[in-house]
Amino acid sequence: MNSSEKKRRLIDQIISLGETESLKIRPVMPEEWLRLELTMPQLKVVLWLYCHGVSRMSEIATALGSSQAVASGVLDRLVHHGLVEREGDPADRRVVLCRLSSDGWTLAERLWLSGLERGRQLLEVMDIEELEKVRDALEIVFRVLRRLDGGGWP
Repeated sequence: MNSSEKKRRLIDQIISLGETESLKIRPVMPEEWLRLELTMPQLKVVLWLYCHGVSRMSEIATALGSSQAVASGVLDRLVHHGLVEREGDPADRRVVLCRLSSDGWTLAERLWLSGLERGRQLLEVMDIEELEKVRDALEIVFRVLRRLDGGGWP
């Protein structure tokens, strides 16, 4: 078997392992996430703004994979809930800028930290050798992601 075939076979094995094993285990979602009264698009916008900061309406629409009209409706509801603030761009009145409100920031931070805590709980049951392997694997994955990001990774 040449290296190209071996690589393809390993990729197939990794994908298959991920699919079969993830179907065997019960998904664990932080309770905080289950209590949310947000739609999936609303949650995506909150997390987008948390990660990217102040964003144009057009950027949010692109991130949602929707039209600006649909994104505007999602943002209207988030503004109504007090989670997002909208303002005009002083440099260009046609541009609408969106940011998390104080309440939106607090919510996003709680969600982010609850996810990190679930990850920490998983890591706590691993022994040192397993933790080193996970660390090494993550270093490889993030190194490749940085390399791809420079090359236009979507």
